[in-house]
Amino acid sequence: MKSTNMSFLEVKCLRKRFPSPDGGDTLVVDVESFSLKSGAHCAMKGESGSGKTTFLHLVAGILAPDEGEIILDGFEVSQLSESSRDRLRAHTIGYVFQSFNLLQGFTCQENVLLAMSFSGQADRMRAKKLLERVGLSQRMDYYPRQLSVGQQQRVALARALANRPKLVLADEPTGSLDPKNARKALQLLEELCLENNSALLLVSHEEKVIESFENQCKWEAINQAPGFTAEE
Repeated sequence: MKSTNMSFLEVKCLRKRFPSPDGGDTLVVDVESFSLKSGAHCAMKGESGSGKTTFLHLVAGILAPDEGEIILDGFEVSQLSESSRDRLRAHTIGYVFQSFNLLQGFTCQENVLLAMSFSGQADRMRAKKLLERVGLSQRMDYYPRQLSVGQQQRVALARALANRPKLVLADEPTGSLDPKNARKALQLLEELCLENNSALLLVSHEEKVIESFENQCKWEAINQAPGFTAEE
């Protein structure tokens, strides 16, 4: 169902519970309101295990909410079928996973091309240019196991931008990197998003990561609290 919402991403009254060992359930996500404008970059700080990843998975349509609305690019994600959510995600969202989630049996270029194939446009030239852009022009035919951690992260960034997404979700993208490579990865991520005019929602528990963003918020202040809007 298409909506005429003004924000690119708007979350309303979002709830997600998971079963507890005692037989009850735990409310992990309880977001009254969260908005992200088109092209805006926002960093969200929160402790590990506090529900940030669950929130990103809900926004991406990987998980379905128990209650509430997620309106993304005019579509009410929570009302779409699983296959429709998959299509919307393939065309609209780029996801940078904390553990990279690269396919070990595929080369760098093949990992990027595979991401493109989900939207029906496996553009070998664009995959090559993206890998060149992230400094891996000499590593395109390497497998992830043949790369350093920092190089694997750059493949993950190229893959996330492969389909020119309108929104990039980054889950602890520097968690596996040393400080020097973390700074480089953050700078590259922001540059790629700016070049593509992609909105960016990054979550991290690291204060130094959050400090590099003009738009900042705290997960604990959004979860079970009044709303937040990230401006461009």
